[in-house]
Amino acid sequence: MTYTLADLPMFGGLDDGRLRGLEALARRRRYPAGQVLCTEGDPAEHLIVLLDGRVKAGRVSAEGREVVLAVESAPVAFDKTALLVDGPHRATRSALTAVEVAYLPRSTVLELVAAEPSVAARLLRTLAATVRDLDERLTDAAVRDVPSRVATWLVRRCAGGRVPLHAGQAGLGAEIGATRVSVNRALRGFERRGLIEIRAGEVIVVDPQALARLATIPAPAP
Repeated sequence: MTYTLADLPMFGGLDDGRLRGLEALARRRRYPAGQVLCTEGDPAEHLIVLLDGRVKAGRVSAEGREVVLAVESAPVAFDKTALLVDGPHRATRSALTAVEVAYLPRSTVLELVAAEPSVAARLLRTLAATVRDLDERLTDAAVRDVPSRVATWLVRRCAGGRVPLHAGQAGLGAEIGATRVSVNRALRGFERRGLIEIRAGEVIVVDPQALARLATIPAPAP
């Protein structure tokens, strides 16, 4: 499904005239899977809005290994903080599927934030939610064991029973602060207990209630 700028939370509520003005200034592009949309360290000169498809955000470790930070689906805008503070992109974002994106000039976005209090308020709520999510992930990594974190990750995404692993088990591990090996061990344990089925590129949640109970179990004391 291809979204429009109006579907982005920070632009919700703008009148049709404002939205048409944004659409006129946006540069739209379609890219195949594998295309790099922005590179870590490059100047954030545009707000990049994902209108269709999925993208992974990653960084390169000191050892040269890619660490997947997140997998994001449309509609979403990238690196809003970098845009506000005139900083660089904090991660390299690559298309996992064919994508459509819109590039809005930084000056246009900043002028809109200054002129429309509703946009500024929605942007603050979006940034606050991002900080809260990061805080939860850091807390989980510090106080909960890997099976509990994997269970939580699955429960949050299993509304339809099927949970795609767009970046594989390594990507799941990167999102929750665990290695691919420990994630695989946890998933195999869940499968032996009849809670899930592991398939190529996805996990089928068979018993979401039992998985939810596991997700609330704190890590044992050392």
